[in-house]
Amino acid sequence: MRKDIVPITDPEKRTASIALFCKGEPSVGDWKDLTGGSYSHNSLLGFRKDWINFLEFCQLAKVNPLPAAVTTVRRHLEKQADTRKLASIKRCVATLSLIHRVHQLTDPTRHRQIRFCLQSLSTVKADDAAKTQPFRIEHLEKLQKLIGNSSRLKDIRDLLIWTLSLEALLKRSELCSLEASDIRFDGAKAHINVDSQSLELSDEASNLLNRWFLLTEISDGHLLRRIDRHENLGSEGMDHSSVYRVFRRASDMLGLTGELVFSGQSARAGAALDLSKAGFNLK
Repeated sequence: MRKDIVPITDPEKRTASIALFCKGEPSVGDWKDLTGGSYSHNSLLGFRKDWINFLEFCQLAKVNPLPAAVTTVRRHLEKQADTRKLASIKRCVATLSLIHRVHQLTDPTRHRQIRFCLQSLSTVKADDAAKTQPFRIEHLEKLQKLIGNSSRLKDIRDLLIWTLSLEALLKRSELCSLEASDIRFDGAKAHINVDSQSLELSDEASNLLNRWFLLTEISDGHLLRRIDRHENLGSEGMDHSSVYRVFRRASDMLGLTGELVFSGQSARAGAALDLSKAGFNLK
């Protein structure tokens, strides 16, 4: 536990907090209060997602989520391993550990069963940690030549995703959570708000955003949305799997195979490499 996170010592407050986190879906604000504002917004989103998944598992199994039994945690991790990567499973363990310790409850993740479970999953999912194939400016330029003049809504959206990811070093979670209100135009130049920071975008990105808003007439809610095969725009935002498929499409369009296939983190990795090559340091 971080030094600046203080466990709940007042019995009444602790009981009320446990009840809150055991019922329904605590908000990001609830997680921020619980951790004393010590984590970034994206970390809080991750905690919330992990806890909601665990709550759903406990509800189906009809077991108590807080405090959780060691067996319950182990079964949950084994279930998560069917669809999630090792890094996500380890974050889930950290989330469960955090919430138990803040409430001064016995931490089930410290039990040897969980340690053995993680060791086993690490062996099974060893390939998860493969190096991310970077998506770089040269790839974006090739894609712009291929579909830059397309009038298809899906082409415009996917090109916008690749462009925003590269220019703003966006994570998948940041892409998925983008709202129309996060975009601001100053004349023809677009600015994007990410984690309380405003970033100026290129002319290409600004033009793409302008086309996207004109064609979709989106004025609020999710900026990036699902599109069906009939080119109908949905009201739901994209999720991590959707973003992953968009980058797999880029791989297919560029004729990449095997280890060269892009993932949802490729643009962030590629942008870092491009910036480093241009002489920028980490700061």
